[in-house]
Amino acid sequence: MRVNNCLLIAIGLLLFATQVVAMDVPPSTKEVVTPTVAFVCEIGLPGSGDGQFYYPYDVALGVVGDPATGQGNLFVADTGNNRVVRLDEDGNFLYQFGGFGTSSGKFNTPVGLCVDFNFRIYTSEKDNDRIQLFDIRGNYIAQVATGEVKYRSLYDPGGLAVDNLGNLYIADSGNDRILKYSNTAEFLGEVGGFGYGSGFFDGPGGVAVDRDGYIYVADTGNHRVQKLDYDGQPLVSFGKLGEAEGFFHRPCRLAVDDKFIYVTDCDNNRFQVFAKNGQFVLAYGSKGSGWGQFNGPIGICVGKRGQIFVADTGNHRIQQFKITY
Repeated sequence: MRVNNCLLIAIGLLLFATQVVAMDVPPSTKEVVTPTVAFVCEIGLPGSGDGQFYYPYDVALGVVGDPATGQGNLFVADTGNNRVVRLDEDGNFLYQFGGFGTSSGKFNTPVGLCVDFNFRIYTSEKDNDRIQLFDIRGNYIAQVATGEVKYRSLYDPGGLAVDNLGNLYIADSGNDRILKYSNTAEFLGEVGGFGYGSGFFDGPGGVAVDRDGYIYVADTGNHRVQKLDYDGQPLVSFGKLGEAEGFFHRPCRLAVDDKFIYVTDCDNNRFQVFAKNGQFVLAYGSKGSGWGQFNGPIGICVGKRGQIFVADTGNHRIQQFKITY
């Protein structure tokens, strides 16, 4: 069943070593490539049926795959419907799993997800305060990140990410920290704690890791993004509260590729693109329900062919864009 409404258009710290750059120093202004972003299509309608969404919070791409796993398939945390939805690369509905509940395989406000290189899906649940692991078909495998870390259990977990080694990173938003686990659920470390200084967070909503092992955190309550090295040492911080380009009002989630950092600027109803050194590149979007407009966007992910998918949460849809440079 085809469900997308697409119109194609012309396009303290515990360390988890790299060169360290001082925090709070303005990012380098060396010239970076200037890309363009074009709207491609919208996917979904408000509702609870196949291909419909109700306050979707997050999106993730299957970056590897085969005919069975579907490389390039899109997974959506359909938060208001307490389920995860899988779409093919054209936005067609494939299947869903979950449903409201507290038992294994059920959800209570799923807000984050990521897909690892073993075709497994991690999901975070705000109101069940847990991370669940599923196979590519949505069959429950296990609960991960259980127990206490420094006398605190998961509290309002948000965005998730996996690195090239399969390690899992969790934005433990309610505890103002990032947690790291191996692909066998072994605890590897934490970074953060509440605060405003370098390497501290206020309700971090999202986390991403690039192929070089750098960690990027949407430090939501501090209205900034922080970049850390592989060991969790702070490198660069950029952004502050405001509406101007390069400023944020609740940066919620972020994604990275080889060149750029993509950040959903939720309360400014846009996403912004930055160079890896934190230099502002572009801002895209405005308040509204038209193509290329947003109502509280949260989740974002990028594909290998320049695709950008944004969970346009308040408009109950996913929007797809294309970046070229």
